[in-house]
Amino acid sequence: MAEGMFWSVLLRTGQIAIEASVTFLVGLIVAGVMRRMLGAGGTRKLFGGEGWKGLFRAWCVGMLLPVCSLGVIPIAREMRRAGVPSGTILAFVLAAPHINPLSLLYGLTLSEPVVIVCFAAGSLVIALAAGAVWERNFAKDADATPPGDEPLPAPGLKRLAAVVVTAAREAVGPSMKYVLLALGFTGLLSGLLPHGSLGMSMRHDDPTSPALMTAIALPMYTGPLQGMMRLGLIFDHGNSVGAAFALFELGIGVNVGLVVWLAALFGWKRVLLWLAGVAVVTTALGYAAEGPLYFAKEEASHTHAFDEWTSPFPSEQGGGWDAVRAKLLQKVEVLEPVALGGSLILVLLGAGLARLDRTGRVERWLTTAPTPSDRPKSIWNKNVPGLVLGLVALFGLVVFSVVALFIYYPAPKEAFAEIVSVRTEAVAAVRTGKKEEAIRQIERWDVLTRKLQVGVFIRTGRMNPEAWQTTEALRERLEELRDALLADDPGKAKQLLAPVEEAYRNCRDRYQPSAE
Repeated sequence: MAEGMFWSVLLRTGQIAIEASVTFLVGLIVAGVMRRMLGAGGTRKLFGGEGWKGLFRAWCVGMLLPVCSLGVIPIAREMRRAGVPSGTILAFVLAAPHINPLSLLYGLTLSEPVVIVCFAAGSLVIALAAGAVWERNFAKDADATPPGDEPLPAPGLKRLAAVVVTAAREAVGPSMKYVLLALGFTGLLSGLLPHGSLGMSMRHDDPTSPALMTAIALPMYTGPLQGMMRLGLIFDHGNSVGAAFALFELGIGVNVGLVVWLAALFGWKRVLLWLAGVAVVTTALGYAAEGPLYFAKEEASHTHAFDEWTSPFPSEQGGGWDAVRAKLLQKVEVLEPVALGGSLILVLLGAGLARLDRTGRVERWLTTAPTPSDRPKSIWNKNVPGLVLGLVALFGLVVFSVVALFIYYPAPKEAFAEIVSVRTEAVAAVRTGKKEEAIRQIERWDVLTRKLQVGVFIRTGRMNPEAWQTTEALRERLEELRDALLADDPGKAKQLLAPVEEAYRNCRDRYQPSAE
C-alpha cells in the first residue's frame, strides 16, 4: 500500500510540474524583462500607481500574460521590488492566472461561452474589489518597499544577457521554494486521495458543491489550461456551475505556495482574513450563478473532471515506474519540452551564479555604462530605450501565445493523423485486455477531440453544429468505454468498440469528408 501511495504521489507531482513548466518559465522571463528592460520606473508606470486605475491596469496586464498561479510569483516579486502598491500587486496576482489566449479560447470553444464571459467578468470584479479592500483596510505603510531603482544594462546583447541572468537567479531564488511547496502539496494530496473518490462530487443538485470546491481547489495548484479542461468536463456532465466558478477563481488563481509567499510578505493574520473574504465572495457568486448559468439538459451520474485530483491507480494496483513514466510522457506535448529544457538551463545557470558570484559581479558588469566611443554602433547595440524594449518584449509574449495557439491546437489533418495512431493503440489494448494502456489511450483520444474542435474554431471563427454534435457523441462513447474498463468488465468494453468506431467514423467524415 505504501509503495502504491509513493508512485501515486510521484506521478501526480510530476504531472503538475510538467503542466506548470510553460507558464512558470514565462513568469521568470517576464520578471527579467521588467527588471532589466522596463526598470523599476517603467514597471511602476506600466501598472499605473495607486487607486482604481492601477487595479484595472493590473487586471488588464494579467489577462494578457500567459502565466499561472506559480508564474505570477516572480512577477509579483519584481512588482514589489519596483515599488508597485501592494493592493495592485494582489489584484494582479488574483487576475493573471485565469485568462490567457490558450485557455480562454479553449473555454469559449468547449464550454458555454456566456458562462466563461460571466466568469471572466466575475474575476474582474473580485480582483478589483480585493485590491481595493486591501488598500483600504489591510495595507500598512511598512508594506511599501523603497523603489529598487538601479541602472539599466547597456543597450545590446548585455541587456538580453541581463534578462537571462535575472531569470536564472530567480529560478533558484525565493520563488522556487514556494513553487516546490505548491507542487509538493498538490502532488501529495491528489496522490493520497482514493482513486476516483471525487467522481460523484460537485453535483448540480448538491447544495454543498460550491463550498466543497472552494475548500478543495483553493490550496491546490491548477494550471489555466488544465482548469479550463476541467470546466469543460463540468459543463459536459451537467455538474455544478457554482463549483465551476470556484474552480475558475480559486483553483486556477490560488495555491498554497502563493498563499505562503503572501503571508511571508504581509503576515498570516492579514493575508488569511483577506483571503477568507475572497473565498466567501467567490463562493457566494458561485451560489448566485448556479441557477441562471446552468444550461445542461441533464446531469451525468458521475464525472471524470476531477480524476487528476485523486490517485491515478486503483487500490488493487500499485503503479510502478513503467506506468508512471508512460503517464508522464503523455503530459509532454509540443511546448513542454522547450519549457522544461529552458527551465533546466535557467536553474543550472542560476545555481552556478549563486555558487560562483554571490556578490553580483556579473550584474554590475552588465549594468556598467560602456566607455564613450566614436566608432559606429552595431545593429545589436543601438540605443533603444529600455521601456520601449520592455513593452515590445511583453507584447512579444502575447504574440507567442497566439502562435502557440496554432501549434497546440492543430488543424484537422494533423489532429486526425495523431488520433488515428491513438485510436489504433486504444482498440488494440482493449482487445488484448491491457486495461491501463487502453484507459491511457482513451484519455489521450478524448483530449485530442477537444483540441480538434478548438483548432477548427481558431482557424475558421466558427464551429459547424453537426461536427460539434458528432464530436460530442464520440466523447460520450469513449467515456462509456472507459467506464467499462474501470469497472473491470472487458467483455462489455469489447462490445462497445463497435459503437465507438461508428462514432469515430461519423466524426471524421464531418471534419474530413474525403477521408477513407
